[in-house]
Amino acid sequence: MSNARTLILVRHGSAERALPGMPDEERSLTPDGQAALRAPGGFARSFSLVDEEARSRAVIWASPALRAQQTAQAVAEAIGQRPIDALPCLFEQDADAFLDALRATDAECVVAVGHIPFMERVTERLCGATLSFSPGAVACMRLDDTLAPCESDLLWFVQGPGC
Repeated sequence: MSNARTLILVRHGSAERALPGMPDEERSLTPDGQAALRAPGGFARSFSLVDEEARSRAVIWASPALRAQQTAQAVAEAIGQRPIDALPCLFEQDADAFLDALRATDAECVVAVGHIPFMERVTERLCGATLSFSPGAVACMRLDDTLAPCESDLLWFVQGPGC
């Protein structure tokens, strides 16, 4: 299989604080966080930078955490509804497993929704770029076929919509 040619990394939107005894995976986006992602300055703006063909053929991977799944749904609303595949390595912050999944897919464009510091570490590993992902931030890169360190190109970065 060929490697994904474009990778779009997305940090989940603003999430509620964990309550005592609440598993981290169950934290939801805040109402303001959900609204910010769906607002005109949210994912509609960020994903307008992706050409229509790539948007139409993109696959969406997300951490199984509730806030990442909710963010992935907002991505799907922005690029067109499609299945969202839960990838445990995105929650576990396992970069090697994530890169193995990228090597194994034949998708030309992968949108991956996850958490920090994972998104920042993967961007730095692939592109050599040090970025600070706020909630809802999106980074797009053209992947090197080998996924070798610092060989992929950062195409653009949009800081999250805030809230």
